[in-house]
Amino acid sequence: MRIGKKILLSLLGLALLVTILLGAVSFYGFSDIKATFQEENKTAIDELYKKNVAEITQSSSKLAISLANYNAQTINIDFERIMGELKTMKGDIETLYKNGGTTDYTSLSRYEEYIISQAANPSKKEIDQTLKTLSAATPMFDNILRIEPKISLAYLVLENGMVISSSDTFYEAVEKADMRTRAWYKDAVAAGTVHWSDLYSGTDSRSYVTCATPVYDQKGTLIGVLAFDLRVSEISEKVLNVENSSYIASFIMNRNGTVLLSSLDLEETANKPYFQKLISSMDLKTAKSDYYADDSSIIGYAPIKSTDWLLVTVLDFNLMMAPVQSVAKSVSATGAKMAQVITEETTKVLVVFLMIILALVLLVFITATRLSKSITKPVEILANGAKVIGEGNLDYEFADLGRDEMGMLAATINGMTVRLKEYMGQVAKAAAEKQRLESELDVARSIQLGMLPKRIDCPGYDVSGMMLPAKEVGGDFYDFFLVGEDKLCFVVADVSGKGVGAALFMTIAKMVIKTAAQANNVTVNELLGIANNLLCQENPAELFVTAYVGIMDIDTGEASYACAGHNPPVISHRDGTVEFIPVKNKLPLAAMEETKYPIMHMRLLEGETLILYTDGVTEATNRENELYGDARLLSIVKELHGATIHEVIHGVKANVDLFVAEAPQFDDITIVAIRRIGKEEERISR
Repeated sequence: MRIGKKILLSLLGLALLVTILLGAVSFYGFSDIKATFQEENKTAIDELYKKNVAEITQSSSKLAISLANYNAQTINIDFERIMGELKTMKGDIETLYKNGGTTDYTSLSRYEEYIISQAANPSKKEIDQTLKTLSAATPMFDNILRIEPKISLAYLVLENGMVISSSDTFYEAVEKADMRTRAWYKDAVAAGTVHWSDLYSGTDSRSYVTCATPVYDQKGTLIGVLAFDLRVSEISEKVLNVENSSYIASFIMNRNGTVLLSSLDLEETANKPYFQKLISSMDLKTAKSDYYADDSSIIGYAPIKSTDWLLVTVLDFNLMMAPVQSVAKSVSATGAKMAQVITEETTKVLVVFLMIILALVLLVFITATRLSKSITKPVEILANGAKVIGEGNLDYEFADLGRDEMGMLAATINGMTVRLKEYMGQVAKAAAEKQRLESELDVARSIQLGMLPKRIDCPGYDVSGMMLPAKEVGGDFYDFFLVGEDKLCFVVADVSGKGVGAALFMTIAKMVIKTAAQANNVTVNELLGIANNLLCQENPAELFVTAYVGIMDIDTGEASYACAGHNPPVISHRDGTVEFIPVKNKLPLAAMEETKYPIMHMRLLEGETLILYTDGVTEATNRENELYGDARLLSIVKELHGATIHEVIHGVKANVDLFVAEAPQFDDITIVAIRRIGKEEERISR
């Protein structure tokens, strides 16, 4: 934003501030009146509403409990009457068994074929005796249906599987069923008295409940179970047909929280929020007449005493609150009208102040425009000159702009360009020097990598390696070469430290180890001892080298090896299993003279691969500072079983890169792979 515009806006802002302060007192007075009125109006409405909510909640809860009790008693009267009929008929049947029945049982003879098929292989004598005993029961079944219309079916299931019923069609419906396996049968026997079943679906797809009781002979032996089936519609037509507008629902549930009957769909009822809240708020096993209330409903419940059920009535709390809400809205509307009047008066005051502000803005605009021109001209000169300097013309110089701040700024910029020219010259020299050093380091890197062998012509073996320095040059190195005509020497080592110093010491260590290895009849532990003593003598920087060195008989695969503080190699067997080669670690080379390094032996079989590496592999870290570790190394080597050694080396490196991701490489990475491809032999480890 230009300075002229800033000056203009500043003056306009000052004028606005003064105007606003002058009008604030008047405006605050109107606002305070309006706020006080609205707050008092809201408080009055809230107090009225809370009082009425409490009263309606109390009266609604009493109504909900009363309705639940009334409906529960209505159903209980029917159930008590049906239970009485069931107990009476039970007594009559037990009397028949006590007296032995009658010889005239022609009224049951038409069911003989069915009874034979249902009983558990009874004798003819047993069937005759049962028909004789229960012949007189047929009028009982017919009579109970006449005197009690709510009973849709009456029947007796004997303990031996026979069934006596009030309906011929019932025999056909249960012809293939054993009624003794039904839940109501088992529950009645277990209860030893009258038992009401839960809701179930009959063979006609209608919903039923069964009232059942066990029947015993005079010795107390179970005869069977007498049962009455009642259609749900017979129970629910009085209680569950919700016609009152204040009802939401009415339903019956058992003590396990299962909805048995409802004025709504059963699944819909169980999924209603008020049902879930009701279940969680009450102890179903001990619940008596009570209520539960939430924001939208009042729930009353009461036990049906003759059963283990609860009858629940749900009333619409919002509907009961409608009159109170209507009054509250009316009072609120009156308050809103009063607030509107106050707002209109306040608006008139604002219009007057707005007119004053517009006049003041016009006056300030004219004054500020003239003032800004006298200030912004020197600024434009400075801006244009700075643009020329920014484009690279460091010889540009400002003319004298006076003794004020603008003139001082111009003089400062003139001095800055002189110093900037001097600095740019120094930067150019530093860049040239850096380029020279980078070129020399590139040459050193090429020389260092050129000293490392890539492959070797060794009959019966495939050998390869790679080294990636963390900086331009590194301290890791590897080597493999023939000792005589029948031995292969292989080395992997890691010099402490990074950069040029480590690279120079690496070169010395590589030459010392190779020279010592090519001496006649030197063992691998003697080799490390010689190299250690020589490096201790030529080590002013006090660096040290971890190393793993092995000498292998090309014909047999027999190898002796020694370790100077280095990581153990990994061997990949022919069957795909992988493991670390055991090592006896000693101090690194150049750490202490006359260190003794124990010799160990192994044998590399045909098809087996030996992988050597430096700690740059296993100690590589990701951004979470997690180590790559031994487990991941073994896993990737196992996964690369069957690959060429070139694929093994680069596969391990790729897996490390995947783990490290965007994290920087802090250590050199070296990997060597040796695979025996000659005649298959057994490997012997010692």
